[in-house]
Amino acid sequence: MILNKGEIENITEVLLNCELFENFSSEKIISILECFNPKIYSYNKGDYIVMAGSRYHGMGILLEGNGVVTKENAAGNRVMMNLIKPGSIFGEVIAFSGTEKWPSNVQAQTNCRVMFIENEMILNQCSEACSHHSQLIRNLLKSVSTRAIMLNRRVEYLSMKGINSKIASFLLEYMEKAGSNTFRLPVNRNEMAEFLNISRPSMSREMGIMRDKGIIEFHKEAIKIIDVEKLIRMIEE
Repeated sequence: MILNKGEIENITEVLLNCELFENFSSEKIISILECFNPKIYSYNKGDYIVMAGSRYHGMGILLEGNGVVTKENAAGNRVMMNLIKPGSIFGEVIAFSGTEKWPSNVQAQTNCRVMFIENEMILNQCSEACSHHSQLIRNLLKSVSTRAIMLNRRVEYLSMKGINSKIASFLLEYMEKAGSNTFRLPVNRNEMAEFLNISRPSMSREMGIMRDKGIIEFHKEAIKIIDVEKLIRMIEE
């Protein structure tokens, strides 16, 4: 449905945490969204928000719920590319590439609401919001660059041969993001195994060995790294 002014005000708080609107005030967000006239849709858990190969119209912003970006490899196996949460953008990497089809699936992990912005609205400045367009485009370029770095990191994971090295690298990365040896992973075990491209039983077995050796402790998504040096050595081996 097309957003009215009241609905735009209701989602402004989410968009303040969206990288596309970095350094925007609430007033600027409302102004530019009134200009863009975006569309918002609701999805149930398990629904495909977009499917690979379907026609691409514009980038999406998740307003409510959680989703996952996946792609099938040549063997037909699903590979997780990214997890999205409220404020996350998807589809920005191909926004101005000339690509007319979505390259990946985006699926709702919970009930979701998503806003789509047509590319032309970002490029075509108007008298109402033109003063904000340059900042918006700068934010978009920053987002694309960040995504490229993330994809490079994903390639690093996939290129690692040992299960231990993948798990160790993954845990150390999120420890660094949390700034603490104790943190919660943003994914469950199945999703973590899928992201690292390893089987769930193999991952669980190796994490159990790490726990028995006194390297880590864990309960569901909660992780405590006890011996950082040993994890680092696992990556280097």
